[in-house]
Amino acid sequence: MEQQDLKSNIRADFPALNKKILKNDLIYFDTAASAQKPLIVINELSDFYSKHYSNVSRGVHTLCVEATFKYEDARKKIQKFINAKSENEIIFTKNATESINLIAQTYCKKYLKPDDEIILSVMEHHSNLLPWFFLRDNYGIVLKFINIDADGNLDLEHFESLITKKTKLVAVTHLSNVFGTITDNKLVEISRANNLHILLDGCQSISHIKVDVQELDCDFYVFSGHKIYGPSGIGVLYGKEDLLDELPPFLGGGGMINEVSLDGATYASLPNKFEAGTPPLVEAYGLGVAIDYVQNIGMEKIELYEKMLTEYADEKMSKLDFVNTYSKSNKKTSIISFNLDDIHAHEVASFLDVEGIAVRAGHHCCQPLMKILDVVATSRISFGVYNTKSEIDYFVDALVKCKNFFSVK
Repeated sequence: MEQQDLKSNIRADFPALNKKILKNDLIYFDTAASAQKPLIVINELSDFYSKHYSNVSRGVHTLCVEATFKYEDARKKIQKFINAKSENEIIFTKNATESINLIAQTYCKKYLKPDDEIILSVMEHHSNLLPWFFLRDNYGIVLKFINIDADGNLDLEHFESLITKKTKLVAVTHLSNVFGTITDNKLVEISRANNLHILLDGCQSISHIKVDVQELDCDFYVFSGHKIYGPSGIGVLYGKEDLLDELPPFLGGGGMINEVSLDGATYASLPNKFEAGTPPLVEAYGLGVAIDYVQNIGMEKIELYEKMLTEYADEKMSKLDFVNTYSKSNKKTSIISFNLDDIHAHEVASFLDVEGIAVRAGHHCCQPLMKILDVVATSRISFGVYNTKSEIDYFVDALVKCKNFFSVK
């Protein structure tokens, strides 16, 4: 599949790609960290601030009505995009990290007692570890961790062996930010069979594969807007309405109450109950614009195209005997972590930057997984809709140059 199968001249939509790095054209292979923004998102954010800005809700003047409509319309777009049953199931946060913390804290208050168990995995991003560590440290909750197999997939047999009568919740990545592996939905089926609630961290999956939360049958799903070509500062928490109804408020403040007296307060219904204070209203609108953008391309086309890029890059890199990659799974997309023999990942990334190629290097907020892989760090390439096979060819040639450069040293 060639680029034109997605959208004619798609790269022209992204002004950042016009940037030169030491006279080289920018090749942006760091979408897993944050995606570049299409011009339509940039322009619409400016338009909102210039012509429609006001705080949302309760006001009756024109600007407030316009801003409120744009904010709530974004919620409807997200509901339809992930196929949630109701707009009430879409909660705006500032990022996926806050979404996970919201569930961790409120779920604990509602459902958990000391010695109850939560199952995570060894390849979680720190943002899906630390909120649960707080429960372990402060409330005596027991954490268990699913191992991975040799290909970088979650070991489902090991997962089943971890479940006991005290297990309440499973919280795992939907698509690994190190391996690019997609979590098998059998994990949800096993969870359902054992009456467990399940949270999926969708930060990576939301922009690379079609997500249908009803088909997935997860209880909670979280993602950040900046990963799907939207602005930073906006996150989404999806939760099944009956579960969200039962959870207590997370933060207190304006917008999440019905009535306040000096003796107490009554709280608003969903989604307002979890949206205290002035929300990220312009950012939410920008996320809605970004979702329109990817839907105009087509998520199915994006998924097929990026899988093709991943397979192409894997094949090209496999021919370099000095390159080690860290996932052989056939259930992966858009992300490849790698190292060059005896060359530190940061040195590789710095060399590639001189060539105009932006990659990520480090532990990728997955230090426990790095220890399992017995590496300090890896370099990582990650693709978006704007990448091409010719960029991969240039990147592979640059790896050879990098190897030769450090061999001479």
